[in-house]
Amino acid sequence: MILGFVCLLVYNANLRSISAGDTYPARYLPFEIWRYHSLLLDRFSTVAEQGRSSAAYWLVPGRGGHVISLYPVVLPVLVAPLYLPAVAYLQARGWTQQGLDRAARIMEKLTASLLAAASAALLYLLLRRRAEPRTAFLLTLAFAFGTTTWVISSQALWQHGLAELLVIGALLLVTGRCTPRRALAAGILCGLIACNRPPDAILAAALGLYGLWWAGRLAPLLAAAAALPLGLVLAYNLEVAGSFAGGYGLSGDATFFQHDLLPGLAGLLFSPTRGLFVFSPFLLFLLLGWRQVLRDRGGRGLTLALGIATALQVLVYAKADWRAGASWGPRWLTDLLPLLLWMLPPVVAGLGSAARLAFVTACGAAIAIQAIGAFWYSGASDVAIFATAAGPDRMRAAWDPRNTPFIAELRHRRAPGELAIAVCGNLDRIEAGGREVREVAAGEEIVAAGWAHAGGRSPQEVVVLLDGQPAASTPSFVDRSDVRSALRQTSPAGWRIPIRTDSLAPGEHVVGALARANEQGDLYFLAERRFTVLAAPQVGREGAWRGEAPRSAGRGANDDLASAARRAAAVLRERQRAAGYWLTSYTDAARFEHPHQEMNTFLTSMMIDLLEPVATAAGLGESLQRARRHLAGQIEASGLVRYHGRPDAPTIGTLGCAITPDADDTALVWRIAPGDRPELLPAALTVLDRYRTGEGLYRTWLAPRDRYQCVDPGKDPNPADAGIQMHVLLLLAQADRPAARALCGALGRVIAQDRIWVYYQAAPLLPILRQADLRRAGCSLNLPASRLRTAVPGQEPWVAACRLLQRFPSAGGPAPGPAETLALLRSLSDDGFSSVRRSPPLLYHNDLTASTPRFYWSEEFGYALWLRLFFETARRS
Repeated sequence: MILGFVCLLVYNANLRSISAGDTYPARYLPFEIWRYHSLLLDRFSTVAEQGRSSAAYWLVPGRGGHVISLYPVVLPVLVAPLYLPAVAYLQARGWTQQGLDRAARIMEKLTASLLAAASAALLYLLLRRRAEPRTAFLLTLAFAFGTTTWVISSQALWQHGLAELLVIGALLLVTGRCTPRRALAAGILCGLIACNRPPDAILAAALGLYGLWWAGRLAPLLAAAAALPLGLVLAYNLEVAGSFAGGYGLSGDATFFQHDLLPGLAGLLFSPTRGLFVFSPFLLFLLLGWRQVLRDRGGRGLTLALGIATALQVLVYAKADWRAGASWGPRWLTDLLPLLLWMLPPVVAGLGSAARLAFVTACGAAIAIQAIGAFWYSGASDVAIFATAAGPDRMRAAWDPRNTPFIAELRHRRAPGELAIAVCGNLDRIEAGGREVREVAAGEEIVAAGWAHAGGRSPQEVVVLLDGQPAASTPSFVDRSDVRSALRQTSPAGWRIPIRTDSLAPGEHVVGALARANEQGDLYFLAERRFTVLAAPQVGREGAWRGEAPRSAGRGANDDLASAARRAAAVLRERQRAAGYWLTSYTDAARFEHPHQEMNTFLTSMMIDLLEPVATAAGLGESLQRARRHLAGQIEASGLVRYHGRPDAPTIGTLGCAITPDADDTALVWRIAPGDRPELLPAALTVLDRYRTGEGLYRTWLAPRDRYQCVDPGKDPNPADAGIQMHVLLLLAQADRPAARALCGALGRVIAQDRIWVYYQAAPLLPILRQADLRRAGCSLNLPASRLRTAVPGQEPWVAACRLLQRFPSAGGPAPGPAETLALLRSLSDDGFSSVRRSPPLLYHNDLTASTPRFYWSEEFGYALWLRLFFETARRS
């Protein structure tokens, strides 16, 4: 207990974690397990990426587009109970992104150090079975502080820390008396060893084979116990990753074991930058005293099995890139350390006084080397080691003594202990030409602007990443009065970093911002924002539109509006995803601030509905065809449609979830893009009818309450919303006219009642637009005046645009004059459609009585609404 406690104190004495991308999934997954009861990283993928976007190799797309860990989930699952205090803290203080990140970093270090300290304490008990107390104590100190147990296992949630603990636990069991409980435990540990880190299956096999002999008649129990974790992990791999190998099977690296064997062996054991015998020289005594290793006849069988497993695993790793990525020392051989320490007692016992002094000196040197790593290692040495990425000379730097990490890292200051420092900040906006933008022309320079604080002072620097790669940085900060007032800190916090875009392809790109609190310190993720690089406008696309504006205006005004129309159409084409959909933005309040994005079938349906009359003129016919194909593909075998699309779609988990089928999207898709399976429509209509209320209205969710998925119900768990009735009515007008007439009557009787205005209570745009469609379907409704207004700032122009559209002959009613529409068109398109970006149309919101309010906006719908009004005006003029 004293050894374990001392180890825990020493492991945390540097007040920092030493991690890498390999450890990020295990850092954040326990929070996902506690909060969402999930082994996916869908909800926390942004913070888990740490600004690296597509370069975040540690995350891979699993089945259905879910975000999963590249690495096995055994470690985060087993340590998840330790995270409960941090989860309770976040639950009380709020689940902010930066609060989560800070809690995760602290918990990662504490958990890793606890695993390593427990390994050291248990190793002492194991060694006492082969050595007298003084030798066992010396070897335990050498293991705890003279190997990568210190700088790897105790500093971050690498798989190696758990591997050491599992191996030591299994050795403790199979070197003791066999009982049914111990046989069961030994089997489970052997299974976990193989599942936690697949290359350790070699070690698990050696322990398991010896364990079967040790267990005797209880061998079937041990084997069955080992199969339990193996079966669970295999089920996870197949169900979540869709591969027997789990995340590894999705990484696509077929060259991992294609390196030369003998150079690999030499590098693993003797290179100055990664060699096992360089970083832990006391282990050389195993080679020098190999004859003594088998002196203990009682443990000879186990020692032989472990020796063979050790040799095989070293051979396996020698076939890979033995530099083992950015880390300290021989990281890959960390899992073997308990086996090597198990073999050492007979060697130490046979040493003479001079040799024993040399051994103790080697242990001291190893401890000094690891201490340098714990307090000085910053990754600077890795830059030199990996300077040559490919070619025949790529390993030369790893053999250069000048790049030896425990020498190279001493050339800079001691790495700061910053786990106690709160780093906060934000990437507020992307600017071009002094204004906030979400799309730019190719080659146009943009500026990332935001703020950052580190422990109440300016950080060392802010780094911005473009599509996951470093783009620029700044060590300069300016005063931000808003930040100073909010945080009550006087240090400058504001930063601005220009970024070049001339090498970017058209399409969406991601800017991530990270802050470094101190020199040689870690980078802390702040936020990310997305922007679109526009391709050159294609005038005359599809041979239909040449950009003519209404002739009633002056020629200069015509040119301006025609240019704006081309820009709006180009934005819609560029923002449409290859699959055919457009993304929707959502916020937690009725303000367009800090939006997130999702994919839903609703927006794509509404875009087709709105643009169809002017698609050819606007050059968007091809876009609408792709959108229809996407929607038709969302109709399931039941005939129903889900808001986020099919549950096996690649966007589920990243841009949505497998939500319960609903009446709204089922009605929209069947009317707008019925596809080539009309035989499914009767089944859909039957289910719709099943969820009709006694007064003749249709409920939202097409499933019983106990089968809801991803639904946050409000006061009425399955409301009959007015907007949904309109969409169902339009479908029934095509498929079942009597049912449509009945619904029209039922809706007319309750249209003024607040209880049916659930999703459009504060968003009147779509109900206004649907008035003309309902008239054409034979159902004229007089909406209450309160439903034709909005109290949300910035929405008045969009309400005016929707009202104007209803007055054109194609939509019914007397047409507005050109002066009315042109003034609004110019206002909305001024300054490159800045009003669209600043306050896009608020289309709908969730049930405001639900636990989490959500408001859904769409810039794309704003561009589409503008184009529709532009071309309707052109036709009339």
